[in-house]
Amino acid sequence: MSLTEEQLAERHTGLGGSDAAPALSLSPFKTPLALFLEKREPHAPVADRSWLHWGRVLEPVIRQEYANITGRVVHLPTGTLRHPKHNWMLAHVDGVTEDQRVFEAKTARIAEGWGKSGTDEVPHDYLIQVQHYLAVTGLQVADIAVLIGGNDFRIFEVPADLDLQRNIIDGEEEFWHLVESNTPPPPDWDNDSVRIIERLFPGTDGTTMVADAEDKAMQQTYVQAMKLMKRYEDLAEGTKAHLLYKMGNAARFLFPDAEVQLQRKEVARKEYTVPATRYIDTRFTKLKEV
Repeated sequence: MSLTEEQLAERHTGLGGSDAAPALSLSPFKTPLALFLEKREPHAPVADRSWLHWGRVLEPVIRQEYANITGRVVHLPTGTLRHPKHNWMLAHVDGVTEDQRVFEAKTARIAEGWGKSGTDEVPHDYLIQVQHYLAVTGLQVADIAVLIGGNDFRIFEVPADLDLQRNIIDGEEEFWHLVESNTPPPPDWDNDSVRIIERLFPGTDGTTMVADAEDKAMQQTYVQAMKLMKRYEDLAEGTKAHLLYKMGNAARFLFPDAEVQLQRKEVARKEYTVPATRYIDTRFTKLKEV
């Protein structure tokens, strides 16, 4: 759902349903450290991914189709809902039906993770999200309506699971204590990017550190990885150059039995200016001789 400026500000005072899976290290899209930084940086811009945009655009359509199929009327709550005991647990639900069901609208590109319509077989991060909502609202069931691939509409019924809710609350409470004490969770080295680490340490104090043996080994690994990356980039560029030479002025190059083509087309870009900004530049450089 689209949030008001007030609701967006309130998101920094607790954990909402979409925060539940990343807070528990169970999100395929966001790590605990990335979520921690979002909560500690109230004015940091949040990337508006295209799938989030289209999810908001299609939400009214999905809600109406759900109402048409089930005969239920869906009301849109106003403001931010909070757990009666755990004040840091927030909810911005997509709707509540007249017979007291949480309604959640989703879009998905592919059907992976989604079961048959009418079951509770939904991706685990969405299961955690609606259990969070059920814990906040005290309601007993949530319906998730999803449009898959633009033409596959399914409805899932997820009953309240009190044992799972207790585990979610315990995990979220532990994460929220980290936020309140300004204690970053450890990075997920498989998923936290350099950009995330740079956001964790946005400035410089001017001091100098000396690497130990482990640090030196990591630096050498970085050097070797960059060499390999450059080698494969050169190989890829050379291979592409051969194919372009073979194409000549052709617009399309088709490869039988392969779902791919090499395409050439002219692109015109408009002029633009980049606004002034400040950032920390991080890179390996050679030591200058004194």
